Order: sequence, then C-alpha cells, then structure tokens
Amino acid sequence: MAKRIDSVKRPWVQERKAFERNVHNNSKFYNSRTWRKFRLAFLSKNPLCVMCEAIGEVVVATVADHIIPINKGGAELDESNLQGLCASHHNAKSAKDK
Repeated sequence: MAKRIDSVKRPWVQERKAFERNVHNNSKFYNSRTWRKFRLAFLSKNPLCVMCEAIGEVVVATVADHIIPINKGGAELDESNLQGLCASHHNAKSAKDK
C-alpha cells in the first residue's frame, strides 16, 4: 500500500494560521440589522451604479458604498456619504482606498 502524504511543504508560500485575515473593526457594523435595512432602502432609491451612469452605461448597483470610508471618519448611516456602485467599480474603488 502506498504511503499517504498529508501535506506538502512549499517554502515559497508564506504560512498562515487558519482564518487569519485583515479584518476591519467595522465588520460588526456591516453585519448589523440596522445596516442591512439601511442598505436595502438606499439601493431601492438608487438602483443604478453612479460610475457606470457617468460613462453612459446602465448597470444595476449591488453595493451601497461609503464615499468616505468609515475607517477614515465617514458617517455610517448618512445617505450623503453613500453611493450605489456595481461590484466591479466598488472593487476598483476599494483597491485605490487601500
């Protein structure tokens, strides 16, 4: 019978602990019932991606994005600090913010 290999050591891959991530302190806020209800209400009022509209495209907004991130002092539940974005524009904006 062949010997079973449980794991392979790859010295070029950084080892991490299970479930180790850079989690922001505001994950509790984003999982709250208050945010989920507020987000749904905002997206029903603003159903289109703001950035897609600017270039003449019509794409459904799936993310209620904070214009000024909460980590940088943005208001959590203020509609003037929110914009509707599609997933691709939200990912691009979040990458720039980091």
